[in-house]
Amino acid sequence: MSEASAQRHRAGALVDAYDRVLEQQILGRGSCLACRDEMLRTQVEGLLEDADPREVHCLGLDPLGVMEESLMAAPSAAYGRRGGARRGLQGLAKAFEVLEQAALNLYLGPWREEYKVIKMYSGTFTHFIAPVLPLALAERLFGLLGYRPGPARPEQLRLQSARVSPASLEDLLRLSCAFFLARCECRLLLLALGGRGGDGQWELSLVRERQRGHRLQVAVDNVALQLAADAEVDLYREEEEQPGSEEEEEEQGGLGSRRSDVRCRCLAAPPLRLQHCFDCNAFHSITCADLAECNVGHHRVEDAGRLPETSGGEESGSEGPGRRPISYHCESAKVDPQLLCRSCNVFHGASCVEGKLCRTTHETSALGRCSCGRLSSRKPLVLCHYCGNEYCSRCWYKNPLSCTCGQTFDPSTSV
Repeated sequence: MSEASAQRHRAGALVDAYDRVLEQQILGRGSCLACRDEMLRTQVEGLLEDADPREVHCLGLDPLGVMEESLMAAPSAAYGRRGGARRGLQGLAKAFEVLEQAALNLYLGPWREEYKVIKMYSGTFTHFIAPVLPLALAERLFGLLGYRPGPARPEQLRLQSARVSPASLEDLLRLSCAFFLARCECRLLLLALGGRGGDGQWELSLVRERQRGHRLQVAVDNVALQLAADAEVDLYREEEEQPGSEEEEEEQGGLGSRRSDVRCRCLAAPPLRLQHCFDCNAFHSITCADLAECNVGHHRVEDAGRLPETSGGEESGSEGPGRRPISYHCESAKVDPQLLCRSCNVFHGASCVEGKLCRTTHETSALGRCSCGRLSSRKPLVLCHYCGNEYCSRCWYKNPLSCTCGQTFDPSTSV
């Protein structure tokens, strides 16, 4: 089978599956809304996760190109902006849902008068389209459905085709499915980003990696390495800009100590295994993303027994572990903390690699259950930052201000 015929077959299978779900949705629940079928969404997201996304998005729409254009224009595309509107990938997912609904409206009721005009000053347009899609891009996407700016009233998009043929109905069904796939792509990228969702640099970089045809995990890993390298370059630039620092180090320790050993930010928590990169003069935890960059660059990296002593007393540990606030080890922990490592004094998320290692070598406690024995609903999440106790709603209501350890809950956070 040639590549072109394989692509046509894939496109046909996707549209057929979408059409079947749409039919069941209409006949079973009487709903003509955009697709809400969880099974189909899960199947599509699985396909998008493991395949070249360019091969899956084969229905006449380039959603990754739309995402890139939107994310690049986000600061300047200010027409119709509203303060509370969702931006980035989250806002794009909603915009694609509105476009899917517009395509379905024409597919299911092309004769209805209310579908022949899109008012760009309406609530739906100003809340969900204008905040994320530049005007020219919005007009182009609605143009795929047959809408054009009206000559007399340019603030309205008018449907140009007076008659709807079977061929045009097939195009509308195909575009409805394409916008559904775009929604699934947005959701998949946001899940992969975790706590980084909403960060414009991470979102745009991940979209560009996907445009190169990378599988999801490869794309995420590439972005992490790329941004870690960028951060490292910025760090060294800051060091180089400090006047007189190199001369002072030469006077104190000669050539061998021209630059002090750099302690990576990954060492905020005690590492399970310490590595020393001699090329960067930096210490890293074995699971650090920056260490992976050192290995890719073939730097000289060796095991290190312990961190060198510091003159400033940075790690004197004057506060005991019981009094020092527990920190988040990773972004996933901020969203959904699952493990407390008492040895490192940090919260880990379910996907954290170092958290899995902590389970085998450190003193850890699983989260998600109140001390009374009930599972915590986490609506809201009430987790003490000092002792690690988690509360169910019933126990928290009894004493909503402070933990049994005596520390006051911080009302500005979820813990």
